[in-house]
Amino acid sequence: MFRTQHLYQNDPQWKDVPLGFATETIGNWGCLLTSVTMMLNGLGYNETPVTVNEKMKAAGGFQGAFFIPSALPYVFPNVIYKGMQPCETTPAPIALIDANLAAGKPVIVQVDWNPQVGIQTHFVLLKDKKDDDYVLYDPYMYRGDSPDKEVLLTQRYKYQGPDLASAITGVLWWDGTVPPAPPEKTHLPLPAERFVVYVAEDDLALRAEPAVTGYLWKRLLAGTELISLEPKASAQSKVGQQGKWIQVQDPAGDQGYVAAWYVSLQKGAPPQPAAAAPAQPATTPPAARPAPLPPGALALIPTAEVAFRTQPVISPSTLIRRIPPTEQVVAVEPPDQVINKVGVDGQWIKVRDNTQREGYIAGWYLKYASGSTAAAAAAAAPPAASGDLKVRTTAEGVAFRSRPVISDATLIKRFPLGAELTVAEPGGESKIGVNDQWLKVRDAAGAEGYVAAWFVTR
Repeated sequence: MFRTQHLYQNDPQWKDVPLGFATETIGNWGCLLTSVTMMLNGLGYNETPVTVNEKMKAAGGFQGAFFIPSALPYVFPNVIYKGMQPCETTPAPIALIDANLAAGKPVIVQVDWNPQVGIQTHFVLLKDKKDDDYVLYDPYMYRGDSPDKEVLLTQRYKYQGPDLASAITGVLWWDGTVPPAPPEKTHLPLPAERFVVYVAEDDLALRAEPAVTGYLWKRLLAGTELISLEPKASAQSKVGQQGKWIQVQDPAGDQGYVAAWYVSLQKGAPPQPAAAAPAQPATTPPAARPAPLPPGALALIPTAEVAFRTQPVISPSTLIRRIPPTEQVVAVEPPDQVINKVGVDGQWIKVRDNTQREGYIAGWYLKYASGSTAAAAAAAAPPAASGDLKVRTTAEGVAFRSRPVISDATLIKRFPLGAELTVAEPGGESKIGVNDQWLKVRDAAGAEGYVAAWFVTR
């Protein structure tokens, strides 16, 4: 059972505080913020809606009053955001919710709080399963409510249907651990010979020990420059190698270990070993090149050791090997198909592993790499008139940057899924959905900046 202290968005202590960067208040619109705050405290933090509001604002975790869940791990490193699953037109995945609650994992669900036509969105944190219902930590205090009062979901929020599968209109999946007491920090002198590596994936962990169980100091953005604290020869031999760790110092002067398989020798380059593999003998025919990946191909990570299969069938005859949770795979299906399968019970996703072999992994054991959601392929549509070409984000938390460079210094804010933007450069339509391209855009407020072109579509 997930346990935390009950908090209310309309508590007089903070109900009039502006939510995010908007004039709306926490009391009126802060249900998701308050549910997340309760979740954080259940994971060992000590926060209020006000402190989380301010920390998320500083990290670009709001667009106006819109709370961006995927930005949360940048502020609270022990939290993992696994994505949102819409259930407005399909039954909610009750069995999967039950399994997460049984494992003590927090689950936040979207419900309809008002009998008006349509869905009037409200977010609540689930506490426990009781018979055919869920006990809630409801962030809104109605008359007669108190932390000791038991509130059941379908007794309060049944406007989309009388049972759980219809009353729940969306699920936010989370994982996380109670942060342990931090170890004592040490500060090693920099080697005389400077050797630099670069973070190749957003959310790379800087840890106190060279292991995935090591204390998590912080998470780093792709492109961050790291100075090796090891001799150049030692560090260089590890770059791109699975299971190897490099001791480094980040630009803030913090020291720790990073997974060598998520760093590269060049900024913006994918992780790869420093030394090239020996050439094949002339008598050996060259290996067939793998088929090109779809535009905006999604990187995924198993949530546990998972079976990699020749077919989407659980059988001893289909097993290729087992993939550990430290290995990243790439979906070879179009992103708009993958989005609907990640984390979904009964869905299989065709992927390519790090040996370039293709096969299937159970979608309910996969999450998006780096905490991002997804990039959809650009839809075929005729170009709009100059200056009027609109695109929308296909990911939760797409970064809006002052320059086409991944850096803390260039981050303006993050856009939610489906945010509409105007292309602000000639010929920009040719970049939409294309990997490794940056698109200059203008947001609804008229501010101009850059977004990753593979995270937008028409």
